[in-house]
Amino acid sequence: MAVAALALTGCSSDSSADAQKEPVASSSAIATGSGTPTATGTTANGAPSTGSATSSATGGPTASGSAADADTGGASTDSTQSVEGVWLATVDGAKVQLVLGKGKAGLTSTHLCGGAYTGTGSIRLTLTCMDGDKERTSGHGVMAPDGKTLTVQWTGGLTDTFSRTGLPSS
Repeated sequence: MAVAALALTGCSSDSSADAQKEPVASSSAIATGSGTPTATGTTANGAPSTGSATSSATGGPTASGSAADADTGGASTDSTQSVEGVWLATVDGAKVQLVLGKGKAGLTSTHLCGGAYTGTGSIRLTLTCMDGDKERTSGHGVMAPDGKTLTVQWTGGLTDTFSRTGLPSS
């Protein structure tokens, strides 16, 4: 059984009228493994309060939020800096499209290939083509610092320079 307690005290000045300092708010929570710990305490005016929190199946607390909620320490949170997305290259007049997302990769050209990738700015691609073609099945890609191009050196000698494409708009 885990027990957590939090007590907050406050003072607004150091006059003698504050000699009887009382806690502004206090609370405690007890996790019993039931998945929903209950918290009880008092509000700033001394009224009782209760609440609950959820916990994951492993017994730990859960948290939610978005990247926009987090302090990035000055780093860019621009999603274009992620390798995920749709990339397009034109090789000898033929379009080659590479789609990357959540570790999965798809490539269409004169062949239809699917597989996986690992990494972020520098990635490793492993694909299998439905027709057995091996031309673009294994490669190493590097994204440009501006996030607008991705250059893939395929095992076997081909090099494709892909440009990031946007989603179609109405």
